[in-house]
Amino acid sequence: MEDEWAGKNVDLSLLTEQIVQFFEQKQFVTSSEKSEEEHLVVSRPQSSHGIVELVKVHVTGRPEHFRVKFDSGSRSNAFVRYGSLTSFFGGGIIAVKGLKSQEALEKLEKEFWVHVDRTVWSLAKASSERRS
Repeated sequence: MEDEWAGKNVDLSLLTEQIVQFFEQKQFVTSSEKSEEEHLVVSRPQSSHGIVELVKVHVTGRPEHFRVKFDSGSRSNAFVRYGSLTSFFGGGIIAVKGLKSQEALEKLEKEFWVHVDRTVWSLAKASSERRS
C-alpha cells in the first residue's frame, strides 16, 4: 500500500528514523539507505514473526509533498500459489505458511500505517511550531 501527504513540511530523515524504530521495536533486523530520490528502509523478520519475506518501505518526495510505500506480500502470495498447485504432493504446508505470512503482514501493515500517520502529524505539528 502507498499513501501520500501534501502541505505537511515533514523532515523525511526524521520520518525514516521513526519508521526504523517501529520495526526495531518489533524485533525486525532493519537497515536504511538514502539516495537522492528516496529513503529506503529494509526490515527482515525473525522466524517468530511468521513472515516469509523482507518488508521494504520507500519514502519519496519532498518535505512538503511526499509518499510512503509499504512494499511486501509478493513472496507470501507465491507461497500460497505454489503450495496450492502442489497440494497433492504435500505442498499444502507451503500454502499454509504463505497464508499465515499474509495474515501477519496485514496485521503489521495496519500497525505501521497508524504509526506513520501519528508520526507525520507529530512532525508536521513540530515543524509548524518552529515556524511560528
